[in-house]
Amino acid sequence: MSALKRTISGWKELWVVLFDNYLVMTKRKGSGPSTNTVEDRNEWRRKLLSAILARKVSQESNSIFRLKTITAETTSSHDGPAHPSGQLTGRVSCTLPFGVHDGRRFYAVGSEDGVWIGAPQQPNSIQRVIPLRMVTQLAFLVEYGLLVVLADKILYAIGIESVVPSLTRDADRPSDVFAFQRISNPHTPIHFFSVGRLAGRTLIISKKRKGVDSVFRILEVFLPAGEQGPPNIKVSKDFFLPSDTYDLLFLKTKVCILCPRGFEIMDLSDFSSATIPLEEDLQQMGKRPGAHKPIAMLRIREDEFVLCYEEFGLYVDKRGAPSRSPPVIEWEGVAAHAAWHAPYVLLFHDSFIEVRHIESGRLAQIMLGRDVRCLWDGRGVIPAEHPAFDDEFEDPRTPRIHAVLDDSDVLSHNPYNQTPHERDHVVELVPTERLVVPGTRYSPSLLSVADTLPPYTP
Repeated sequence: MSALKRTISGWKELWVVLFDNYLVMTKRKGSGPSTNTVEDRNEWRRKLLSAILARKVSQESNSIFRLKTITAETTSSHDGPAHPSGQLTGRVSCTLPFGVHDGRRFYAVGSEDGVWIGAPQQPNSIQRVIPLRMVTQLAFLVEYGLLVVLADKILYAIGIESVVPSLTRDADRPSDVFAFQRISNPHTPIHFFSVGRLAGRTLIISKKRKGVDSVFRILEVFLPAGEQGPPNIKVSKDFFLPSDTYDLLFLKTKVCILCPRGFEIMDLSDFSSATIPLEEDLQQMGKRPGAHKPIAMLRIREDEFVLCYEEFGLYVDKRGAPSRSPPVIEWEGVAAHAAWHAPYVLLFHDSFIEVRHIESGRLAQIMLGRDVRCLWDGRGVIPAEHPAFDDEFEDPRTPRIHAVLDDSDVLSHNPYNQTPHERDHVVELVPTERLVVPGTRYSPSLLSVADTLPPYTP
């Protein structure tokens, strides 16, 4: 809060109060003219910008994550020439970092105009490689070199060698390259898919609607006998749930399906299932069963999870019963997505990203923006069953969350700037030194740092 005083004009004090997503300017109750000179207005503006800058400096000094741009600005398909070099066009819906067998690293971006691929640290290297329309999801199966794409509600599998040729590729062996293949019925809309590994099998599970039911199809990916030639994809089984569903998550031995009733834990070997949490547990916490949309399930230790809903999170044990007292963390608003970067949960709202320490539930950081959306939450990259190198995502210093937002208002410190044509850009959330001490790896014991966290500074 800052005060602006003037003794000559009709007002004595102007108070500027900054909240997370808005500000209030007020003065003491009484009569008198408002400011009507350029000098007075400029003084107002100087004090306001000074308060915003002081707040930003305070936030950055205590930040857990910083935003790092990984692409150039994205524009509407109608804003400029068709697919210019180094320029993303169309509304971005998903991203995915991946590596190829020769050691090179890339990132893929899906938009309404296609799939784009670029190199890290080179925002202008991005170019469109797959001209599919309305791309909404991406996944990469490292062992098989397959890029899985959901575009216009049709599922495709694409050999990564066909879009990013390996430096060591043998041109005399074209049969080893997996061709572009549609792996769903073009007349049956696919709403989402998920990839994972269960019981040693690599699976792609897609969801379609049939009346009020959700019908899931399990596809298995495997190499042919002798492991020579491109991988095969076959239909394994179908199953259904008698309700709408929002997402499917792979657990260690089962899957979790997010639906209006809550979190359906299912064993794919016999399709037996159980819903957590129990209705009576929700009622005891003052929550109405079926009234809250689930958005994520996070494993925070071997025997404890956080069930994330749009408005709150719930600590439960491996049986789905509340594991703490109180068991609920209330979010700052209604979140559209939740992501996990131990030991923090990140909640994505339309105008900000909320960061909370999972052990204490304490608010640690808020990052502002417009049209904020989570593009990648760490899922979708299935490594080889026996990788030749360590999984980099075990290192807590590795970014594992991407988002898209327009933060031009925040960066320019101008709350009145409302550009008619917003230009979003894709960012990764990079951990700062406050998240992890260099040279260490995350373990549950590090959760004790929650007790020493300073309060969030709004």
